[in-house]
Order: sequence, then C-alpha cells, then structure tokens
Amino acid sequence: MKRITTARQMKESDQAAIMTMDMPSCVLMERAALAVTEALREENFDLGRILVLCGGGNNGGDGIAAARILHLAGYEVAVCMTGNPAHRSEENKKQQKIAENYGTAFVNNPKLSEYTTIVDSVFGIGLSRKLSEEYRQLFEKVNESGAKVLAVDIPSGIDADTGCLMGAAIRADVTVTFAFEKPGMLLYPGASYAGKIRVSDIGIYEHDSVCYEPEIFRLEETDGNLIPKRDPSGNKGTFGKVLLIAGSPGMEGASFLSACSCFRTGAGMVKVYTAKDNREILLRQLPEVMLSCYNEECFEKETLERDMRWADVIGIGPGLSQSPTALKILEYVTQNCRKPLVIDADGLNLISSHPQILKSIVCPCILTPHMGEMSRLTGLTVKEIAADRLKAAGDFAGHYHIICVLKDARTVVSFDETHFVINTTGNSGMATAGSGDVLTGMILGLLAAGTDERTAAAVGVWLHGKAGDDARDRLGEASVKAGDIIASIPAVLRRQGQAAEKNYERRDKCGIKQTDIRPD
Repeated sequence: MKRITTARQMKESDQAAIMTMDMPSCVLMERAALAVTEALREENFDLGRILVLCGGGNNGGDGIAAARILHLAGYEVAVCMTGNPAHRSEENKKQQKIAENYGTAFVNNPKLSEYTTIVDSVFGIGLSRKLSEEYRQLFEKVNESGAKVLAVDIPSGIDADTGCLMGAAIRADVTVTFAFEKPGMLLYPGASYAGKIRVSDIGIYEHDSVCYEPEIFRLEETDGNLIPKRDPSGNKGTFGKVLLIAGSPGMEGASFLSACSCFRTGAGMVKVYTAKDNREILLRQLPEVMLSCYNEECFEKETLERDMRWADVIGIGPGLSQSPTALKILEYVTQNCRKPLVIDADGLNLISSHPQILKSIVCPCILTPHMGEMSRLTGLTVKEIAADRLKAAGDFAGHYHIICVLKDARTVVSFDETHFVINTTGNSGMATAGSGDVLTGMILGLLAAGTDERTAAAVGVWLHGKAGDDARDRLGEASVKAGDIIASIPAVLRRQGQAAEKNYERRDKCGIKQTDIRPD
C-alpha cells in the first residue's frame, strides 16, 4: 500500500527531513528541480520554448531551479514570477539570484501562446484560500494556451486535501509530486487536473516525529497478496457460505448480479433469500445458487433465522425494494445478525428513512452508499459531501461504528474518522446499472473466503475497479455493463494470483499483511 499525505503531513515530513535528518533545504529543492526536468524529457514534452510560472514560495523556488537547469542544458526557457514580491520566501529569492547569475531569463507579461511547454510552479500544496481574480484569469489563459503543461507537486488552484477547485486551477498533462501522493490529486475534480502523476524521491520519507493521522492509503499491484490463497484441500464449506437477501418482484437482476459476482470472487456457497416471484428465473440464470423464498405480503421469521444461522456472511439490499415487508426483513436482520453484514442499495434507502436501524447493529457491518444514498443517510447535500469526501465518510463510519464504502469515481473506504483507503482503479464505463450490485457480491465473496471486514471492503473495491478496467480494455469504456465486469473477475483474480506468487517472498520481507489497513 502507498501512503497518501495531507498538506500538513507533507509539510511536517519536509521539516523532519530538514530539521531532524539535517537534509539541507536547498538540496531538497535541487532534487525536486531535477525531478521536474527529468519528467519533461521522459514524458515527451515539446521543449522548443519553455515558460516556468513561479509563485513566491518554495514551490516557486523549485520551478526557478528547474528553469536554471534547463537553461544550462541549452533549452530556451524563461521564468515569470507571480504574486507579491514582498511575500517571497528566502529560498525563493536565493534561487532567483542563482538563476540570474547563470543567465536564466526572467520575463513579465509573457504571451502564453508563444510557448510549447508551461511549467506550473505557482502554489503547490500551500494554497488554502480562494484565488484572486488575477490568478483565475492567469490560470484560464494557461489552460487556453495550447501548450503542454507540467505541474510541480500539485496543479495550482487545487486543494491538496480535498481535490476541490479554489476558484480555478491549471489543468496539467503531467504532475510531478514529491515523496507521497496527496488526496487532492486522486479525488475529483482535482484528479482530472493532475493528468499523469509521477511520484519522485527527493529525500523526504516517513518520520516518527510526524503525526500521520488521518492515515490515508491507496492499494497498488502488490496488494493482490491480500486476496486469500485457496486451500488446495478445501471444500465448498471451506470457502464460505453467503446469504444474500436481495431481489423483489421485477428486480431479480440485482440478486443475480450480486450472487454471480459472489461466486466469481471465491465464495463456496451462495443462498439467495428473495421474493417467490424470482424463483424460476434465478434458477434458470444461475443454477449454482440456493434459494429461499418469501411472500411479498409477509415473511417467515423462522426461515430467515435458519438461513442466517447457516450463513458465514450476510448481504442485504440489492433490488430488495422499499416495501413494508422489505423494511421488516431489514429490521430483523440488523437486530439479530452477529456475523459480517454488507448493506447496499434498498437496504440503505430504507435506513435513510428509518435511521434508528443503524443504531441497532452490533455485528461487523459494511455500508456501500453512492453519493446520492450518502446524502440521504447523512442529511448532507451531495455538494457538501463532495467538498470533503474523507470527512463525510469518516464522520459517518465513526459515528455508527461501521465501515463506509463511499462510492464515486474515486471511491473512499473509511474505517473510522482517521483511517481511509482511496481507490484509484476503475473507469467511467462502470457508471452503469448493476455495477454496485456486483461490488456487493465481490465484498461478500472475499468475506466468505475468510478475509477480515476492513480488507474485504478495501480490496473488494480495488478488484471491482480492476475488473471494470479489464472490461473497458476488452469492450471500450462506453460499452461496459455490469455483466461485463463479472465476466472480467476471473481474469483479474488469475493475474493477481500469479503476481502474488511472485511477491510472497517480498511481502514477508516487507511485512505487508492484512492488518496494515486496520486501525490500531
């Protein structure tokens, strides 16, 4: 897993390198500048004429140093300073003096369309207020210039912690960030401004003196190791029994998608508790599934109780409806379940109308709301949630002592107020009916196979996105449907299994394990 740092954590890590490790600030700045020039060459920027836009802070100092290196390498480069000269940092002033001594050109009021490449070194992660009109106009001109843009650390105008625009932002083709990724370049809309992200080692690392709370991570390829290995001597009971409470008259598709993805992710047995109207079509579509049916007018508590005792994990919600019977089923399950429970779709819609249901839950529980469902659950508007997804998900998870999987273009998994995973797999093709039902099934499949709740939530979201990416690569982004995501699960798991075999020795040496994403 890769650590993601907030602006505060990054600043503290920088200071730890300087003050505790005795790494000179000018050395860090020089290494940052070298990382920028290396990216310009390796990412095929047109270096015919280069303009470096610099602010008055140390981010601007990085840009000035990069301009000097480019100038000495023979490139036509000019630096344009922005902002109030009285507010410039000492490091920034020192870099300008060095650059001028080496003959680097400085310009005022450049015509942006004359440059083939623009380096954005205006604000970096330090921006904490809305932009002035002067900066908004400048950033709009950069975006309209036609030049290819490289951002230093984070595109100027993006909030490093939330990804929100501070009035306007420079849209980069490539962002060179230092030491760690920041949430604002992974979460939208910031992610759409960051372009390709390169993380460069400039001599700043994790340090004991830094408070890394909130703890934010994202999964990477080596985390396929977190998927449970199959027991070669196991049987269908070994790999877990799932009770999926889903489907209502006319909504059998949701239960099929969840059950099928549950099987594909490794569950040994799946029983669907559903309305009687769905019996025949589910047996035709998925003969491997076991069925337990209820009348829409009522349900037998004894049957549901027996099914819950049978199961190792339980999921409820996909296509369940919001009928009075569905509400009674949900209330019974949440009051009596003592096993891992996943609630999605209509289960969430019922809870939003009857919030006391959440207070009755005593089992390990994962909720998987999309932004609209999260709005109904919390009373916040979608705009308010989007303004700080980490806070919204963390507050909700912490208040109800559940795991919150806040689904969006970049899904946030929250274990409580201070522990998060940001998912970066997936694509817009997954914004299709039934995609959430597939995710529910995948999380249940991982739980059934023995994965703990926190790992199942985070890895389930990650694998779901990987399967969506595989489907996109096969079919094209606009053509993906939920069934295509399910069809891609086997190939994704096979590739992850092959990679895991190669990485087990590395994992053991590095200490990567499931508990890494659990709060202490």
